[in-house]
Amino acid sequence: MHDQWQQTWRLLTLENVLMLLLGLVVVQHFSAIRWSTALMLSLLVAVLLLAVIEAGVIWFRQRERQKTIDRMEEKLRQMSSQQFPPHILLPQNDPLYSLSQAVNQLESYQRNQTRRAELQEKELMMIMRYLPVGVMVIDHHRQVQLSNPAMSELLQQSINSVAHVYTKDIRLYALTKVIEDTITTQTNQRATVTLTPAPNTQVVEATTVFIQNSRSHYQIVLMLYDITEVYMIEQMQDDFVSNASHELKTPITAIAGFTETLLSGAKDDPATLDQFLKIIADESQRLIDLIQDVLSLSRIRAQNTTSLTSRKIKLKPLIDQELSLLQQAIQSKALTVTDNVDAAVAVTADVQKLSQIIKNLLSNAIKYNRANGTVTITATADETHWYLTVKDTGIGISADDQQRIFERFYRASPSRSQQVVSGTGLGLAIVKELVNAMQGQISVISQRGVGTTMTVTLPLVVTTKKDDLG
Repeated sequence: MHDQWQQTWRLLTLENVLMLLLGLVVVQHFSAIRWSTALMLSLLVAVLLLAVIEAGVIWFRQRERQKTIDRMEEKLRQMSSQQFPPHILLPQNDPLYSLSQAVNQLESYQRNQTRRAELQEKELMMIMRYLPVGVMVIDHHRQVQLSNPAMSELLQQSINSVAHVYTKDIRLYALTKVIEDTITTQTNQRATVTLTPAPNTQVVEATTVFIQNSRSHYQIVLMLYDITEVYMIEQMQDDFVSNASHELKTPITAIAGFTETLLSGAKDDPATLDQFLKIIADESQRLIDLIQDVLSLSRIRAQNTTSLTSRKIKLKPLIDQELSLLQQAIQSKALTVTDNVDAAVAVTADVQKLSQIIKNLLSNAIKYNRANGTVTITATADETHWYLTVKDTGIGISADDQQRIFERFYRASPSRSQQVVSGTGLGLAIVKELVNAMQGQISVISQRGVGTTMTVTLPLVVTTKKDDLG
């Protein structure tokens, strides 16, 4: 600014002095008047004074214009760092008015775009936060740029928000292979990966999306879908088909085999005929029981809690009734059955479903008990639930098998399945379905060689029907 002022002053002063001298020379030459030296100096001073005033005005205008330019420069610098100062306001006759309007419009546009981007980022982070799918974004340096809480939960560790190599979070070979295959082939990948083995099995479907940003820059979006429940259902379906086929095949094979033997001539021996016919009758009954249990399960699953017919009943007579039906099995093993249920205990429940639960629990406690063992039945209650417990001193169930004993046809262990016990393998599955239908829960505590304790927890529901004390 100082240099511009000096340059302007020199030009103006030189111009005015030259014009003054030229004017004086012309006047002196064509006029008979001879001016004095003092007058000429006065005119020269006046001209110089006007030149100074004119230079001052020009300097002031240029200084104000330079201030405006400096404000625009500062505003542009602030905009580049995502700061948005107030608009620059100039009168319309200002030479920089159009430029200031363009800068203001650019600032307004950038502010709106920044706000929109911030809003979109907040919405994205909100979606990522509550998305049940694990998401991780990996850049071309194999560094994690973004992840959501679901990914941390699936990987069972906290993920640093600062960029870092993804192998610090993902150490499972099957998962890293999916990512590396995506980088190598530059194509999307999909695979089923077991994050946690049995007994706490956790299975996910890993999907990668390859995004090419430029020739040398890309991103990989890794998504993990928790399909553990679906995987377990598929496994249970496979087991059910396999076990059901086996359970059906055993009696059918026996019936067909002994029938063929009888037709081949064994029927002529009365002793063999009676023996084989009894085996055929037993296997036929086993087949009938199996079909009836399968149908019972289907009916229970088809029904819902609205089909419950609850009424108030005394618990001890119901238990005594089921025990009387099992007396032969109890005596054959010389078992001691202790019924600790007080005669005054009354509960509100569906009688038919509760009877079937008690029957299956007692039947299992007897079948899988040891000779001269004991069976203990107790009932307790608290403010919201009542509890039925059946404890035996039988062969027990291993910790691994306890998680699957309520599956259809599942046998807890080879030693248990080899017991000389008639049954369909559906008793506990039926109990589980009945308890669920009654809005309750069933739990098991067992130890191999010590015994098993089954506890059914049912709510103290208040029926809308008139209580019928039975």
